[in-house]
Amino acid sequence: MTGLTIGPDHGDPVVDGAGLTIGAGEVVGLLGASGAGKTTLALSLLGHLRPGLRVRSGTVRVGGVDPFGPGGRALRGTVVSFLGQDPAAALNPARRIGAQLAEAAGRDRVTELLAAMDLPTERAFRRRRPWEISGGQAQRVALAIAVAADPRLLILDEPTSGLDRPLARDLRDRLAVHLRERGCAALLITHDTALAEALADRIVHLGPRPTVTGTPPRRAATAETSEAGVSLQVRDLRAGYGRRTVVDGVSFDVAPGGCTALTGPSGVGKSTIARCVAGLTARTGGRITLDGADLAPAAAHRTLAQRRAVQFVGQDSVGALNPRETALRALRRPLHAISPSDVDDRAHELIRRVRLPESAAHRRPGALSGGERQRLNLARALAAVPRVLVCDEITSALDRHTAHAVLDLLAELSERDGLGVLLISHDPETITRAAQRVVRIPDPEEHRT
Repeated sequence: MTGLTIGPDHGDPVVDGAGLTIGAGEVVGLLGASGAGKTTLALSLLGHLRPGLRVRSGTVRVGGVDPFGPGGRALRGTVVSFLGQDPAAALNPARRIGAQLAEAAGRDRVTELLAAMDLPTERAFRRRRPWEISGGQAQRVALAIAVAADPRLLILDEPTSGLDRPLARDLRDRLAVHLRERGCAALLITHDTALAEALADRIVHLGPRPTVTGTPPRRAATAETSEAGVSLQVRDLRAGYGRRTVVDGVSFDVAPGGCTALTGPSGVGKSTIARCVAGLTARTGGRITLDGADLAPAAAHRTLAQRRAVQFVGQDSVGALNPRETALRALRRPLHAISPSDVDDRAHELIRRVRLPESAAHRRPGALSGGERQRLNLARALAAVPRVLVCDEITSALDRHTAHAVLDLLAELSERDGLGVLLISHDPETITRAAQRVVRIPDPEEHRT
């Protein structure tokens, strides 16, 4: 690829002027911060872009063929293959293992592929469905499908991110053997420097999109972008309780596929701002628009489409869930309200999408970890297919490792689906990891004379 720029018609590009060459049999590691456009760049090699994005300039060629052109379809699965962040999620849970392998490689190669991955070859195993085998077996089946057609280029998008250490090590070793024996080229996308160093011939760092730190004026906090490419605009927002003003003159934008963070000392109104955006607390002044259309102060006075478009996830992952409902039932209700057909299938899809284990579907909140409960809350919000997700201190009650996992998931969803995120946080590490734009809400005492 040469000079590749990918982005919406208006607004900042997701990938800006990228150039990359992968030689025959070469393994290239692609590193970069969350939101830097790694997955977008990789998917361009398959001729895929998420809705709202297009190739603005530059060229992409795989074996001399434009993946976005008429010959692109013939590349996928044969010349170029893809293994994503959750290998098990690449499998159809309703279809038998043998049938999925046969579809990828032909019935006569099923036994060969199973043996190559040290999987059982007997008929009883081939007749199992993905949820009837272990996680380690599922990831090996997914890898077998990805390499079945002996592709010349294998795209690996965070292939070990959802795995524990032993499973990640096993997948790494199997990839190393396959790439070496087959002479297959690969693009490895990862946050894990050790994984990249173990597999890659060379490593390329993709720079993050610019981070903009808003320096508030004397009275108001402001971080604005050009109106093009902005889905949510907040202008001169004011709110309070009784005679007490809590928020006074705050303005900011949230762009599609981007994260705007609000930070500041406790008590400056960050959560009040979040609740005003979601319509849970009525503002006393100012204007909030979504795609140029005004949002009423109270959610009850917004249209159904607007209520679905702006979803709220708070820090209390326990209180937000009915303790008597299983995860599956908690997802069924919002899904049924949107469309009553195929509710269970779509609920299970959401569970996989937020990388909850399938076993969590039938657990109640008390049987889930804090990170799993927060993932369930994210899944419930995503059921409405929102344009903007308002996240109020969603990692404050989580340990560092779990918090990072939730933030990385949020960044992935934002980049892949064009979801705008408004993140409320007091933690500098959280903001650095997740946000492209930062608005600091000043303490009124700082400006009192």
